[in-house]
Amino acid sequence: MSAIDVRPIASVPIEPWRNGGGITKTLATGNSQWRISLAEIERDGPYSRFEGISRTSLVLRGGGVTLRNDNAVVQLKPFEAIEYDGDAAWKASLIEGPVTALNVMSARGRYRTQVRAIMDSMIVRPNCAAVVIALDSRCTFSEPGTHLAGNVEPGQVLVINDVTRPLRLAPTIAVAATRERMKLAVLVTIEPSSIRIND
Repeated sequence: MSAIDVRPIASVPIEPWRNGGGITKTLATGNSQWRISLAEIERDGPYSRFEGISRTSLVLRGGGVTLRNDNAVVQLKPFEAIEYDGDAAWKASLIEGPVTALNVMSARGRYRTQVRAIMDSMIVRPNCAAVVIALDSRCTFSEPGTHLAGNVEPGQVLVINDVTRPLRLAPTIAVAATRERMKLAVLVTIEPSSIRIND
């Protein structure tokens, strides 16, 4: 049986940014090789650089963020997971005010990460870490063949550092329109790059 931790996001300690541009809550980490966090970006400013790190960001609330450096521009749009280089010197510009962003960082080339909305019933395969973030929604979880089952309520996060048995996740509301995706729970999975998971 997988060890599942469900707790309020509000209970996660706040980590102020060094430049004063926002705050971060670390939801899960793996041996300094990967980190999943929730950031409140409050104003324009530089992003911290992380050598050898791949980053994926998903804007959960707000209009989005534009990242620029001398060589590239990356648009972080609402509810669209975007991967980019964590080692670059990015300057962030907010679109229509502050945003809440889910950030996934992992050692480049060592892990495969996936960030997606829980729109339908799905199975998370073993041999990965899994985190479910439910800001404005609810989803169910269960391990088929066991008595383990429960809900991730609005404002909660579910963390499994090592999925040992198949885990079923399902939204509790139907998705009637694209705009309602912003209300869905989000699943993050992190797996060693040598392991392949078939959905």
